[in-house]
Amino acid sequence: MKSFMRSMQTTTLLALSVSFNANADSWNCSQSDLVREVVIEYPEGGSVPCNVVYKKQTEGVEDQVLWSALSEEGYCEEKARELIVKLESSGWVCLETVSPDVAADVITETTEETGEAVDTGSEDASVTE
Repeated sequence: MKSFMRSMQTTTLLALSVSFNANADSWNCSQSDLVREVVIEYPEGGSVPCNVVYKKQTEGVEDQVLWSALSEEGYCEEKARELIVKLESSGWVCLETVSPDVAADVITETTEETGEAVDTGSEDASVTE
């Protein structure tokens, strides 16, 4: 029974992760030894205003705000996805990422459904698909 419950927790967690990642707000992209990150920032916590920030993590380059929107919902998400498609077509491998805070929310939803605790590992680690 314990094994069955663990399996159900894992299935639920994966289902929630997949549905969440359809609306990801950050991606890590790599090619050889280079790492780039595309992040949608929401300075006021809502869906707008927003900024699409491009980070060249391994190259010592300052972060760049590529696009911003003050009131047009979905603009930053669309632009970020277009950039990811462009990077991937150039040979970059991009993975959607989830911040630890969001991952904790997903895990909390899962444990509320099953009534059992889930081992989440380190709080400092990012969860990636």
